[in-house]
Amino acid sequence: MKIFKIALVAGLALAFTSCDFYDLDEASPNNALGIQDAFVDLASARGARAGLYNELQFNGDADLFDGWIASWQYFSDECDWAGTFPTREEFDLFSVSPSNGTLGAFYTEFYQIVNTANTLIDGVESISGDEALTPERRASLIAEGRFARALAYYYLTMGWQDVPLVLTPTTSTGEELFVTPTAQSLIFDQIEADLAAGSDLIAGETLGMNTAAANALLARVRLHRGDIAGAQSAGLAALGGPNFDLTIFPYLQDVLFDIEFSSTDGNSLAFFFFPSSLNGRYSIRPSSDLIAAYEPGDTRLDLSIATLADGTPYGIKYDDNKAAGGSQDDPILIVRHAEMVLTVGETFARQGDFTTAQMWLNQVRQRAGLSDITDMDASNFEDIFLQERYVELAMEAGHRLWDLRRTGRALDQFGSAGYEACDALWPFPQAEIDRNPNLVQNAACIQ
Repeated sequence: MKIFKIALVAGLALAFTSCDFYDLDEASPNNALGIQDAFVDLASARGARAGLYNELQFNGDADLFDGWIASWQYFSDECDWAGTFPTREEFDLFSVSPSNGTLGAFYTEFYQIVNTANTLIDGVESISGDEALTPERRASLIAEGRFARALAYYYLTMGWQDVPLVLTPTTSTGEELFVTPTAQSLIFDQIEADLAAGSDLIAGETLGMNTAAANALLARVRLHRGDIAGAQSAGLAALGGPNFDLTIFPYLQDVLFDIEFSSTDGNSLAFFFFPSSLNGRYSIRPSSDLIAAYEPGDTRLDLSIATLADGTPYGIKYDDNKAAGGSQDDPILIVRHAEMVLTVGETFARQGDFTTAQMWLNQVRQRAGLSDITDMDASNFEDIFLQERYVELAMEAGHRLWDLRRTGRALDQFGSAGYEACDALWPFPQAEIDRNPNLVQNAACIQ
């Protein structure tokens, strides 16, 4: 699997060079050194950590920016393909081929993040003799690596289910690259173990990762797995307890963790959402289903989707388009308080406490200018929460697809558009099948 070789080179190179938004302005050791030689003190560890954050920015690759975000959205009723790239159209048609270049690009990128994270973890553990690298700082740096690794594996398993699990840096091109996929349940176990290390993250010492965000991602994973009590516990921990009030946060400013950019590294998502009249490519179009899902008076509609004079809708959650004179420093939203409020509410509903479930749900609705839900019961709670998650989290990641899959509704919802039972996972990139004799093609709907 060439991906691991690429990832190692990328990880080491990025670890010791300037990283745009995450530049720590520290000395850059020779990036040709081996892992053990390159990690020598706190400064070199922080340089490697900056490289990991840079890797999370997807290195400015257009295939990764609109492909990574839009693939999940095309593969649902959230957004439609409106561009010219046929690899994106395959997702919109529920007909993704193993040779799809966009699929291969972000599959590879996730493994580059994994290996860069593994390099950081292993390297920080190897450092000795620097008193500035206190046990607390060492644990925090390792926890940042584990957070990033968990995030990458979350996206991998949500796309491909059983995937190769690699927990150490890859340093050769021999048979160690021939990794057999690990069952999704074990992938989730590893993700949970990595996120549990989030308690070691030191506020003000990290470059953005934090304990609350680790708990939030843990709640997301547990909800998907059906661990309702565990999801509730982690979600409440992310929110700081049962007295959290979402209404004090402006919409889209309730961020637990995002991937940040500056004008020099740049997030180009606005370019792909914006129409040509606004100097955009308009590859990603909010679907008519999504637009219709907003209730009258929902303030989130005008804060999420704008409309040209000719009626053309376009997404504005990412709205800083450099081609139109912007600085393209929109952050990529990874997890927000609102998701956790809805997650916690759903866990109460699934345990039969509809009064408390409504209290949590209605925080989201009140902030959106909508009336409270007062008639939730066992027959309708799932519909209510799926609807609220649809409009609250629209165009941020793959929430719509993930939610309908975990509730067993994807086939019913998307079937008329071509989604089949075998579309519960994507095919592995053919290049990876060719490189790794232990990687067997998924039983996906390959045309």
